[in-house]
This record gives sequence, C-alpha cells and structure tokens, in this order.
Amino acid sequence: MSENQMVMTVREVQEELRIGRNKAYRLFKQPSFPSFQLEGTYLVARKDFEVWLDRLKKLPGKKYVLDPGNKH
Repeated sequence: MSENQMVMTVREVQEELRIGRNKAYRLFKQPSFPSFQLEGTYLVARKDFEVWLDRLKKLPGKKYVLDPGNKH
C-alpha cells in the first residue's frame, strides 16, 4: 500500500490494523467509521482513516468496541 493513495480498501485497512477480514468488514459498516461504497466496494479516504485512528488513540482506555449494527 502506498501512502500516496487517496483511498484505502478493506484489505488495506485490515493489514494496517492487523485484524481479520470479518472484523475489517464490520468496522467499515460502523456509523462512526468514515467509509463509503463505490459500486459495491467499501473504501475509506486515507486522511479520514488517519483522523479516525488518531481519535481512537485518544479514547479512555484506548478501547474501541465494534457495534453489531450495520450502517450500509
């Protein structure tokens, strides 16, 4: 993955966060995660991902729990 890319795929986020495929898809469906779909492909803008990750690092206890809900 190139840091020059404007968007990241589910697989790239999965690799960046070192999480499994199913967990990555659940993350992309979270209302608090800044993802979008383009012709059925889940994407996230790299800048939005980095802002989200910075906010996550500042959470009390630094713990994020995936909501079983679905935004898409």
